[in-house]
Amino acid sequence: MISSRAPYILFSVKDQGRGIPAEKLELIFGRFQQVDSSDSREKGGTGLGLAICKNIVQQHGGHIWVESKLNQGSIFYFTLPMRSEDDRFS
Repeated sequence: MISSRAPYILFSVKDQGRGIPAEKLELIFGRFQQVDSSDSREKGGTGLGLAICKNIVQQHGGHIWVESKLNQGSIFYFTLPMRSEDDRFS
């Protein structure tokens, strides 16, 4: 998952929601995907947020994933490579 060639920063965001079924963990990063389609009616979501996050993280050389347990919540993780001062201005 994580490259050991370059240093990286690991971010995590934890919620205490209803969790995500194991068979949907990878699907939720696709466009217009939601765990429960009734969410779009109740909460107004389109299913694009995580797809956009994945695209941004990947464009910066990072990786994004989620771990989840039903009825206990989820932890979303992403990594971004660290850059030196020289890299920031090139």
